[in-house]
Amino acid sequence: MPQDQDFHTAVLEALYRHTTNAVIVVDKDRHVQFVNPGFTKMFGYEPGEVIGHTTEGLYRDSAQFEEIAAELTRLSGQPPDDIYYAIYRSKSGQEIIGETKAAVFADNQGGYAGFIGIIRDITETVNRTGLAEETEQLFRDALESVHDTAWRMDLVTNEIELAGPAAHNIFGIKEKKGRLSLNEWKQRLTEAGVTACNQFVQDLLDSGQAQTFLTFERPDGTLIFAKDTGRVIRRAPDGTPLVAAGTFADITERKALEERTTETEQYLDSALEAADLAAWRFDLVENTCRLSGPLARLVNLETENEEFTGAYWCSLLHRADVGEVIRQTAAMAEGRSNSVDVLYRLRDKAGQWRWIRSIGGVTRQSEDGLGLVANGIIKDETETVALRKNLEAERNRFETIFRNTPAMLHQIDENGIVRDVSAYWLSHMGYVRDEVVGKPFSTFLTDESRIYAENFALPDFMKNGQARNVALEFKKKNGEVIDGLMNAYLETRSGTGERVGYGVITDVTQLRRAYRDLERSNRELDRFATIASHDLQEPLRKVTAFAGILASRHAGQLDSDGVQYLDLLSDAAARMQKLIDDVLEYSQLEIRPMKPERLSLVALITDIKARLSTSITQSGTTITISGSDTIHADRFLLNQILQNLISNSIKYHSEQAPDIRIRMVDEPGGWTVTLSDNGIGFDPKFTNQVFEPFRRLHPRGEYEGAGIGLAIVRQAVDRQNGRISVDTRPQKGTTFTIFLPRHSAQQSVA
Repeated sequence: MPQDQDFHTAVLEALYRHTTNAVIVVDKDRHVQFVNPGFTKMFGYEPGEVIGHTTEGLYRDSAQFEEIAAELTRLSGQPPDDIYYAIYRSKSGQEIIGETKAAVFADNQGGYAGFIGIIRDITETVNRTGLAEETEQLFRDALESVHDTAWRMDLVTNEIELAGPAAHNIFGIKEKKGRLSLNEWKQRLTEAGVTACNQFVQDLLDSGQAQTFLTFERPDGTLIFAKDTGRVIRRAPDGTPLVAAGTFADITERKALEERTTETEQYLDSALEAADLAAWRFDLVENTCRLSGPLARLVNLETENEEFTGAYWCSLLHRADVGEVIRQTAAMAEGRSNSVDVLYRLRDKAGQWRWIRSIGGVTRQSEDGLGLVANGIIKDETETVALRKNLEAERNRFETIFRNTPAMLHQIDENGIVRDVSAYWLSHMGYVRDEVVGKPFSTFLTDESRIYAENFALPDFMKNGQARNVALEFKKKNGEVIDGLMNAYLETRSGTGERVGYGVITDVTQLRRAYRDLERSNRELDRFATIASHDLQEPLRKVTAFAGILASRHAGQLDSDGVQYLDLLSDAAARMQKLIDDVLEYSQLEIRPMKPERLSLVALITDIKARLSTSITQSGTTITISGSDTIHADRFLLNQILQNLISNSIKYHSEQAPDIRIRMVDEPGGWTVTLSDNGIGFDPKFTNQVFEPFRRLHPRGEYEGAGIGLAIVRQAVDRQNGRISVDTRPQKGTTFTIFLPRHSAQQSVA
């Protein structure tokens, strides 16, 4: 047994001294106790340089030393069972990739003393493996950069090796490198792709090389288009193909681009056709041109897209336009301009001159900036030029009319500067043209109107684009002041965006004087009403009072004729009082200020029925209301209209009890009110006369009243800018139709 132990010790010592691996023995605190010659050769340290020191200095960094210490703690002081890898550092500083196996080292009593570790240097192996993988990865990256995938196919077993982006994109191979069978390959092909693949393999077997286009379907259903190229690379001694290899390129983006290009070309052709244009390409070096598109039919060419020289093109142009065409073309060729936009006349196939516009620019230049190729379009502007000439002629005609029309017309720019005025403006104001044009418009206003125009009227006009009935005072050259109403609109000219104001001034000086005269007349009428209400009614009240005294105190002393005369006197006084009241009411309608408001038709009729309750009850009158209820109008005027019409219907009733029907319709422009009755009516020939003051169609004693009621109705309607009409027949009743406009009421409310 001792002999066996000595033998084992000798074997271990031989291994310890002669193995190329590094052997190191450390205590439980990881201090070095022994190292073998292999350690010295691997790390470069002599035994005396490391024994007694910790192993921390042997690692690449302290972090790795601490990481292993933490692992030992986790394993309760036991080293890992498996081989582990660590990066060490030699005495010279060179990194060593070590494959390490550690085991517990026991003392003579069998107690835990430390560890023994064996380290194998695998640095060179790792580097060689890494270089091969790096080279292979470089090859795969190169293939991926051009969207190519390399393949190799065993023509005997039909197994395929793939390397490149398609391995993952099409077949789902994660590492972009793998194997699959030909059938698995075909499963990713469309039906047309399978047919093409079969032909591709057959071509390889027959001729040793092949090329085709394949369509693959990815797992997500999208299609990938590829160009596949390959050849046989290994044959059997008898010439039988064994192995083929090649690449297939992903041309999906290129195919999509080609489709978009085709679509763009079709769209361009359609656009050229729809717009009646032609596209041109001019070789500035060779001085040759090509035309395509429908407008090319105007040019005398044998075929569309025929190449012709610049000289031939110039021969078709009007002599006066050739110079400008050559000048702009030369500027592009010499690098002085990158664009062209020229209008010229061209003789078409029929020999007619047509206005053509060429628009385009340089699309290719030399390194020194000279133009090589230019592209663009031509369009027929014959009609546009003719229209422009007609517009210019029309503008000139307008200017002539503007200057010579018998009205005060003017033009101003956006700053309020006068650009032109009519001859009538000059003659009416007493100026000559040079004294007006170029001056601010406000120069010709009074001080008060100038302040208003500059601060309010002109800014509002430029903002809203129009002016309506702006009242201004104008100052003539002789100092005379005239009242004017200005109406104007603002034009924004297309192309330039220039804004020009056109205005017409109406001299309302005489109208203002007439208005002041009317105001004076109204004041006099108001004074007359005051006189009538007091001075005329005072004697009448005395007549009525004394007639009453005579009737009450002395009636017994009078004979029958005297009593009759007294009754006639009282009746005449009463009718005179009613006539004065009606005249006062009629006169007040014209001067009474209007106060439009929201009114209820039902509420108005209810009030009127209360005021006329006696006559309504005595006559058995019925009043029916229908339609809309709300209206904007002056309460007093509308009440006068409705009460007088209802009173008339009650007064002029037939043998039947009065039946009055009132209906209102709310329309976009206003309100229509109709009042119909079943009364005695009248001859339609009197439809206009019934609205005249004091006009009666019946004898005075037959019906009471002064004949002014319908005149009041007409005036109340007129005050509200309304209309009234009547439809009647004798014994067939009467229908009055009143229309009150909405805008009149709303403007008055505003």
